[in-house]
Amino acid sequence: MPLEFIAFWLRETLRNIARNRLMSLLATSTVAIGLFILGGFYLSLANVRAMVNNQTQKLEIRVIFEPNISVKRRKEIYDACRIAQVADLEFVAKGQALREMHRDMPGIPINDLLGGENPLGDELRIRVKDPATIPAVRAYINTLKGKGVAETLSEVDFVNKLLQINRMLTLLGSVALVVLGLGILAIIYNTIRLTVYARRREIRIMELVGATRGFIRVPFVLEGILLGLAGSILAAVLLASFYTAAESMIPDSLRLLFPIAKVDVMRRCATGLVLSGLVFGFVGSIFSLERSISKVAQS
Repeated sequence: MPLEFIAFWLRETLRNIARNRLMSLLATSTVAIGLFILGGFYLSLANVRAMVNNQTQKLEIRVIFEPNISVKRRKEIYDACRIAQVADLEFVAKGQALREMHRDMPGIPINDLLGGENPLGDELRIRVKDPATIPAVRAYINTLKGKGVAETLSEVDFVNKLLQINRMLTLLGSVALVVLGLGILAIIYNTIRLTVYARRREIRIMELVGATRGFIRVPFVLEGILLGLAGSILAAVLLASFYTAAESMIPDSLRLLFPIAKVDVMRRCATGLVLSGLVFGFVGSIFSLERSISKVAQS
C-alpha cells in the first residue's frame, strides 16, 4: 500500500475531526461515559467474584463421625466422598478439632476435656472445586448419613447468598453492556453520518474522478475508530483514578472488598475498555457508511 494513501487517509481523518469538533467531542464524551459505567460494573463484578471464591475456598463440609464408628465404616464414607466435585478430603481427629475450637474460643477448658471425655467426634472435612457445587455435594453426603455418622455441617445458606449476588451482578453487567453498547454505537453512527453528509459534494467528486468506495470509506472508518479509542482511553484513566481513590479510603478491616490486586484488575479492565472502544468505533462507522455513502452516490 503506497505511503501517499496512508498519509491522505490520516490527513482526511484528522481534518474531519477538526471540522466537526463539537460532534467529535460529544461522541468521545459519550463513549467515555458509557465505557466508564461498563468498567465500573466489571470492577465490581470481578471483585465480588474474587471475594466469593476467597470465602468459599475457606468453607468446607464436615462429616462428624460417631464415637463408636468402625474403621471399615469410616473408610466406606471416605471412599464414597471421593467424587469428581471434591478437591480435598482431610481426616481430623477429635483432639485436633477440640484444639481448633479452643483457638477460636479460648475460654473452653481444653485441658480438662482432653484429659477426660472429649464431647467432639472425629471429622472428615471436605473441600470442593467449585463453590457452586457445595449445596449439591452437601445433599449427596447427606445420603450417606446412617450408622457411624452423627451429622454433616456446612454453610450452604451463606454460599447461596454469595452466589446469588454474583449472578445478579453478572446479569446487570450484561444488560449494561447491551444498553450502553447500543447507545455508543448510535452516537458514533450519527457522528459519521453527519460527517459524510457535510462532505457529500467532495465524496461525489472523488467518485466521479475514479475513487473507489473502499478508498473513500477509509478516513471515516478511521475517524470512528479514533473516537472510540479516545473515549476508551479517557474512561480507563478516569476509572483508574476513582478506583485508586476508593481503595485508598477503605480501612484494613474492610480490605476484603478489594481482594484483587489493583494492578492486575486495572490492567484487565483497561485492556477490555480499549478493545471495546475500538470495536464500537469500527462497527458504528461501518454501519453508518453502508447507508450514508449509498445515499450520497444516489444524490
